[in-house]
Amino acid sequence: SEEPPQRELLSPIERAERDGTALRISLKEITKLALQNNLDIAISDTNEVFYQQKLIQAFGPYDPALSIGLGVGSSKSPNTNIATASSVSTFSQFDRAYWNVQFQQNIPTGGGFSYSYNTGRSDTNQAFALFTPQYSVSQTLQFLQPLRRNFRTDQIRSSITLANLDLKINDSQFRKNVTDTIARIQAQHWDLVAAIRDYEIQRESVKLAQTQLENNKMKVKVGTLATIGITEARAEVSAREVELIQAEERINTVENNLRSLISSDRNADIWRQTIVPTDSVDFKEVQISLDEAINAALGNRPELEQVRTRVEQTDVNYRLGQNLKKWQVDFVASIGTVGVAGPQTFDPDGQPRVAPDFVGGVGNAYRTLFSQGLTNWFVGFNVQIPLRNRTQESQLAQLKVQKQQQLMSLKQIEQQIIVDVRNAVQSLETNKKRVETARIARELAEQQLDGETKRFQAGLSENFRVLDRQRQLSQQQGVELQTLIDYKKSAIDLQRAMYTLLEANDFEIAKSSSQVTAAMPKPMGTKNP
Repeated sequence: SEEPPQRELLSPIERAERDGTALRISLKEITKLALQNNLDIAISDTNEVFYQQKLIQAFGPYDPALSIGLGVGSSKSPNTNIATASSVSTFSQFDRAYWNVQFQQNIPTGGGFSYSYNTGRSDTNQAFALFTPQYSVSQTLQFLQPLRRNFRTDQIRSSITLANLDLKINDSQFRKNVTDTIARIQAQHWDLVAAIRDYEIQRESVKLAQTQLENNKMKVKVGTLATIGITEARAEVSAREVELIQAEERINTVENNLRSLISSDRNADIWRQTIVPTDSVDFKEVQISLDEAINAALGNRPELEQVRTRVEQTDVNYRLGQNLKKWQVDFVASIGTVGVAGPQTFDPDGQPRVAPDFVGGVGNAYRTLFSQGLTNWFVGFNVQIPLRNRTQESQLAQLKVQKQQQLMSLKQIEQQIIVDVRNAVQSLETNKKRVETARIARELAEQQLDGETKRFQAGLSENFRVLDRQRQLSQQQGVELQTLIDYKKSAIDLQRAMYTLLEANDFEIAKSSSQVTAAMPKPMGTKNP
């Protein structure tokens, strides 16, 4: 019968290297590349900007305010009173022009102060007006300080504290997203390494079957083997080629999954390149005790940090509610000076009615503002006593219940974290034993194949036994490979459970831009067995 054409046994990586599309990349490099392009992390980055702006907004009430006013006006009325009547007209007229400036500022102790400055000019035709026009100037400084309600805390300070805690929660969530992304990327990376290595195992299995086929042909030719041996060998070659095709398909599937984690842009170069991992599947033992792992997890896990921060927020709201139930006792004080001047217009008996310092123009008004001791001041207290405040009482009761729920949730999360760490440590230990057992099984399979091949060459064994030993070796190589990959994945799961993936991979988060950057290499705390 005709010989079936032999398949080209070039791996996808060898074809990519031949075509120039191979992208050789390490685990650390591919992790960094994926973190820089991950959409979840990009969204978290915009969230940080959002919460930073909320914090800036919370400081808004402390922004100073400056207001300026100016205007002119006139009023005209008939003479109805001898004291205000005009001596030259049947109507009384009053014209006024003014401008003022006021500055206001809240202060972190719950109070505030303001400064106002006013200048005006008025004209009148009233008979008894001493000045016309009259120039008036005044300035006033006012201060208010709560002594009970809003003294230690108030709405502004509470809002700032809550905004800071929101930013802290968002930072924790960002780090969690980074950690979860690293875990997914690295697990997918090792899946690709496993798929590529499995392809090599299947290809070697095909080569062994082809070698056996050639040997059988030689034996049939010299008459030491029946022709059925060739048929059996050809069938085995075809079966193993099918498995090789399936192994290549697994490479393509896993590689596409990894590409999707690296870039969501379908036009990115990564979709036209073949990813070639440069990391080997060598066994590196991770040594850590259960107590160390649990303590690390309880100290690092973002879920705990977020719940604790929410408890802090509840405490802030509770203190604010207690503050709003208190009496309102405010200390108030003000001090101001006035100045006035103008030409004297009324002197019925020829005697001065106005001190000379006040006679003149607007310049005299400014001078008398500081030189004549025309001071106004006030010191006092404003007290407001709430007879009952059911709104705040109800809100405080709700906040107590909310805090109890949060503390119970904290305990529940702690228990779940301990379970996660225990499972991760136990899985790591189990997979370590599997690696050792699989290595022994693979070595025994190699010895069995070697012995069976020698027996077959000496005419003491049959063809199907050699083929069966070859298949057993291929299976044991696959099992050993999978146990190595499972061990590496369980190490990743343990690092994620302890929340140490960033440190274990020498990554740090640059807070100025929420970007993940690679740090200088440092000891990983691992050793070769």
